[in-house]
Amino acid sequence: MGLKTPPSLIEKADETLGKNLIFLIPACFVIGYLTKSFMPQLKWSATYVLFTIMFASTYGLRWADFFSLGERKNLIITGIMGQIFLLPLIAHIISITFYSPDSPWRVGHLCVAASPAAISTIIWSRISKGDVALGVVLVGLHVILVPFLAPVILKIFVGKSAHVPLFALFIKLFLSVFVPTIAAVVLYERHKTETPKPFFSAWAKLGMLYMIVLNTSVAFSAVPLSLHMLKLLGIMAIQVSCFYLTGICVGRLLKTPEKAQITFSYFMGMKNNGAALVMALSGFPLKATLPVALAIMCQQPLASFIDRYWRSKK
Repeated sequence: MGLKTPPSLIEKADETLGKNLIFLIPACFVIGYLTKSFMPQLKWSATYVLFTIMFASTYGLRWADFFSLGERKNLIITGIMGQIFLLPLIAHIISITFYSPDSPWRVGHLCVAASPAAISTIIWSRISKGDVALGVVLVGLHVILVPFLAPVILKIFVGKSAHVPLFALFIKLFLSVFVPTIAAVVLYERHKTETPKPFFSAWAKLGMLYMIVLNTSVAFSAVPLSLHMLKLLGIMAIQVSCFYLTGICVGRLLKTPEKAQITFSYFMGMKNNGAALVMALSGFPLKATLPVALAIMCQQPLASFIDRYWRSKK
């Protein structure tokens, strides 16, 4: 009976990062607040960091992983339908519960719900050992559909449409998701080596922590810390939590494999707040942007609890 090879230093570092994300993410929020005076000047780095994170997160996938998704077309259709119908309805119920009918903050909550799924869906799927290929397909399809659907959703729930930049969203999706994914799959199919996986896994986590610091610093530079802001943050946390719980419950009801359920939970909870901000600025009062900025502060910390939940199931 052969001896098991002891984990390398990078494997130990990756495992330590994964186990402690629930503590590291709140620490990143503190760092983001402390660096709000200069960190936003590094926004230009986001595109490059996202590219490398996506490459690291999708390395190890094969073309066969995408072809096999046809067997889970019901889950894909359900996920898109949930984004279109369930999440805006949840946001509407929460906003009318906590705000007056004419409050601009209601608009912000609906903009978050109508925005496309975030690339973080794919990153967290890798971290929690979900179905990464499924995440790529779900995010890609939803981003393509949102420019046509979001204006209708906002018209129904807030009585006014919004402009969603189709071309800009597609270019971002192409550069941040499709290009690094294709490159990662081609490289893995050609060499089929597992050696870089621990390094890529650790880098995906470190890169995500960097993005949290960057996004938090931008949010804090635009939203001053106050008791009123904390109240609104709590309401947005309720909404984001409901989105995640919806993903978990629907995934379980569909009785899909656990890896698919993991990805599905992040797909429903992670929203592209950059796109939501564009919608909130499309003819709505400036205050409508506040809930969007606060959503950034809710999604990642709650994702760390979802990750801990899935780890406890294994």
